[in-house]
Amino acid sequence: MGSAAIHGPGLVPPGPLRPPRLTVPTWRRLLGLAITLASVAAVAFVGQSFGWMTDAQASTRAAQAADGHARLVAMALRQLVPDGEPGEARFAGVAAGLDAVLVRDDYRGPTETVLIVQVHGRTMAGAFGGRRVVDVVRCYALDWRPPDVADPQLVPCPDMPAVPPSSPAAQELAQQLNGLGGLGSGPYLAAGIPGACAFGEYRSQGFLAWPAPVTARCDAAEVAKAATFVD
Repeated sequence: MGSAAIHGPGLVPPGPLRPPRLTVPTWRRLLGLAITLASVAAVAFVGQSFGWMTDAQASTRAAQAADGHARLVAMALRQLVPDGEPGEARFAGVAAGLDAVLVRDDYRGPTETVLIVQVHGRTMAGAFGGRRVVDVVRCYALDWRPPDVADPQLVPCPDMPAVPPSSPAAQELAQQLNGLGGLGSGPYLAAGIPGACAFGEYRSQGFLAWPAPVTARCDAAEVAKAATFVD
């Protein structure tokens, strides 16, 4: 019998199976997806590379932020209107809004003092997936002759006294003393320990308390010295 007899009239012999061809819209979708993934990978690579390059400069940028912070403190002090209150008490009002800490106060007379102020400089560093905060602590000397304040001068930070975690902060002590109207006898009062101490003074307008400098002795003699500097 011939081939026509085997397959019958009009029948096509079976051939090898072929995968269906992708339509044009399918190819376009796949191409678009590939371009999108490549773009995301490129952005991630650029961001990662930028993070690696700038990470080494993080400390420098944090220090620059601290410099700017110290200049803001000086500007705020220049804006204070004289009202006869002790200089340390007036600084406390400025520091509360600028995250600055009075470390030491060197008095040069009733109308001049050099403040040693501690501030923090912060910046972000690192690449994607590894961002971190870089924090730098710096101290500055501010020569204050109200209303004039010299530009901040970078100085080494003095050794800070150790403060037990259970001790109330100087700001908290000052608020408590102001709320109680003072304690004890005599015109001057010091409460707390070095590093977490508050000064207070009985004045004609009532009792006034403020956070003491971090390195100051926490005694009435130190309060009397602080109270002599007014503006």
